[in-house]
Amino acid sequence: MRSVGAGIRAARLDLAGTREFATPGAGRARRAAIAAVTRDWLTDLYTDAVGEREGVGLAAVGSLARGWSGPLSDLDLVLLHDGRSLPADELERVAERLWYPVWDSGLSLDHAVRSVAQCRAVAGDDLSAATGLLELSLVAGDPVVVDTARDGVGRDWCAGARTRLPPFVEAVRERHRRYGELAQQVQPDLKEAFGGLRDVAVLGALTRARPADQPHGPVEPAREQLLDVRDALHVVTGRGRDRLVAEEHDAVTALLGLTDPDDMLTRTATAARTIASALGSTMRLAGQSQRVDTAGRLHNKVGLSSATAGRTGRTRPGCRRR
Repeated sequence: MRSVGAGIRAARLDLAGTREFATPGAGRARRAAIAAVTRDWLTDLYTDAVGEREGVGLAAVGSLARGWSGPLSDLDLVLLHDGRSLPADELERVAERLWYPVWDSGLSLDHAVRSVAQCRAVAGDDLSAATGLLELSLVAGDPVVVDTARDGVGRDWCAGARTRLPPFVEAVRERHRRYGELAQQVQPDLKEAFGGLRDVAVLGALTRARPADQPHGPVEPAREQLLDVRDALHVVTGRGRDRLVAEEHDAVTALLGLTDPDDMLTRTATAARTIASALGSTMRLAGQSQRVDTAGRLHNKVGLSSATAGRTGRTRPGCRRR
């Protein structure tokens, strides 16, 4: 099994190195190529470990599910089953045959083995897990079991929005307090800081939960800007890092085809402000009054504004009013 996974880490880095970072639109194509080679590799692993079985499937969450795969992004995988197709001891053996080649490859792995019912239970108890499980994406195996799990989590998320959004929003606020504002940092955390990549995923979860229109337009190029910087950081460090420390500014700037690190940081800060503003707007529409000023700073206030209250009766496909 080790030979199946040999070289995937190098292959992902090679794909990053053969696509010019400075070429307009190259980042999206680069990430699509990395995702494709990773999915093909995982499919080979799954075929060797499981074969063809109904009621069992390998699914991705996180960057691979969203199409954000960087050269050294973590793999977040779930081996899903219907609770009937395989006994527990065989499931454990199958999982080991899947996970060990990933560990041997040098890529970071977050993994789980869950039934459809367990996915829904975990999503009900863990808000952070729920945001990932909303985006479950089939890698290999039975598509029905993956679709059933994702759809069930989605229905539960929508149905419980009234009670689940307040603690979810508070958890987002706590993360912002812990990591600070990306746009204000010289050594920003591109993922966890306010206005970072984690907040783009939060936007999707909030939009799914409540009748609020997720901003598109400027959010997408802002997200791509942050992903490009993160990809460059992976290449120059050879590690799956998210914090852009000062020592890497020059190398990241050069790989992005820029000449001035201050220009790179300015573009990164501008992208973060765009995401932060979109998040503030969506949170208000979701029933939380949060004001984001033009500098991207978050100001929290409890309760609904009168303007927001009049908009919360709209519905969005997939989330019916209860």
